[in-house]
Amino acid sequence: MDNWKLGDDNIYNDNYNDNEKDFTIGKSNENEDGDKEDFKEDLDLSFYKKNKVKGDKPKRDGTNTGRSFYKRNSFKKVFYVILGIAAVISAYYIFKTFFPGDNLNVKLFGLETKVFRSKVLPENNLVVTGYLLNKNSFPISYVKLACRLYSAKNITLVTKHVYAGNFIDIKRLKNMTNVAIDMKLNNKLGDNLSNVEILPDHPIKFMVVFFDIASNSKNYSIRISHFYRIKK
Repeated sequence: MDNWKLGDDNIYNDNYNDNEKDFTIGKSNENEDGDKEDFKEDLDLSFYKKNKVKGDKPKRDGTNTGRSFYKRNSFKKVFYVILGIAAVISAYYIFKTFFPGDNLNVKLFGLETKVFRSKVLPENNLVVTGYLLNKNSFPISYVKLACRLYSAKNITLVTKHVYAGNFIDIKRLKNMTNVAIDMKLNNKLGDNLSNVEILPDHPIKFMVVFFDIASNSKNYSIRISHFYRIKK
């Protein structure tokens, strides 16, 4: 754990596997009735009973009935088999194109932190910036990050999700509302479509902002939530 104090922005030493950092926060820097009627209709079956002729109703053939039942069941079996195969193929495709959790090869580096005073609301915000690098042999897209802020007792205070490829200049950041910042950082495509196709060994920026941080905030973590594989 690297210790980070207010005003000290460069806290990361290009260690790919260490995405958790400590920092210390001191004083701030800067229906008509609704009744329903039941509808019933009585059918007069007397005509049918008086005019019923013997032999009108065909006799049931046990053999034919059995064959018909067998055909129906066979059709259902085939249908369910096809449905099952389709489900397996779909699951396989999703597994091959969607990488959740830590099953990935995307590295984070160059993390920096800064506490700034918003000019819109009287609060201190923590911004974390950095880069991610695609270390796979194939291009990926729509990388999403899970970011958490912890207390000194390692209790999660805030969890945020952002998409990679989005960045806001600190001067502009101070004059933006929290809603506008979140909308910007949750742009799935990224700035200039940078998160649509990330080539192997190609770094792109990312940024997360924690609003109105508590005085007992101690450290944070950033993990890759998921990304999609692009098949060529």
